[in-house]
Amino acid sequence: MKIPKFSILPQEKKLIASILVKIENEKKNKEVRIMSFDFLFKLLNKEEKILVKKFRDINPLIYGFRGRYLGIQKVPNNLIVIRNQKYKLKGKTEKIENQYLPKPVYLAYKKLNAVLYKNTQKKLLVDSGYRSPAYQVIIFLWYLNFYKFNFPKTIKYVAIPGYSEHGFSKGQAVDFITFNGVPIDEKLLDFAKTIEYKWLLENADKFNFYQSYPRNNKLGVMFEPWHWQFRK
Repeated sequence: MKIPKFSILPQEKKLIASILVKIENEKKNKEVRIMSFDFLFKLLNKEEKILVKKFRDINPLIYGFRGRYLGIQKVPNNLIVIRNQKYKLKGKTEKIENQYLPKPVYLAYKKLNAVLYKNTQKKLLVDSGYRSPAYQVIIFLWYLNFYKFNFPKTIKYVAIPGYSEHGFSKGQAVDFITFNGVPIDEKLLDFAKTIEYKWLLENADKFNFYQSYPRNNKLGVMFEPWHWQFRK
């Protein structure tokens, strides 16, 4: 089956840039990771709303993704906020923006981290936890811009709302990062070389965490060694 081409017009690129600026400004007043579509649309003009809906309603199955549709879920009411996470990268201290996990997932993560530290003297940070469907669109647009509007590459890396495990609290995904800042966007697969990853492969299932996108997975998703789903 031939994968259809997805065109992004020059005007749409400008709209994407405008949307990303508005979201960045809104971070000062609102936890955008848990925002609703209603809240998002209040920030946007007519053309920007149309563009967001265009990307929200993409069917990724026609572009090679073979995962299941998880549905557009409401923001859960049992989210725990994770604040003040910091890691070192190239001699600088970087701070992770507030992250969220459903309470059972957060408690499992804490137990996992405690045993990981006992075994290896290393710990993992939550680089990305729960993301609302509205914020998932923004994540897609951010990476689309980051990858210079390479749509085939972006859709292999970032899920469309309704297909993302980050917005599915019953099978919540967690993206881990080490205290040394691994992975970074430019070198994603470096995480697979870490002691932390090797430990996860041997022990994560004891805490109900499983790797969603291993090497050569059948879902049409790139290998994501940092991405682990909580299943219970």
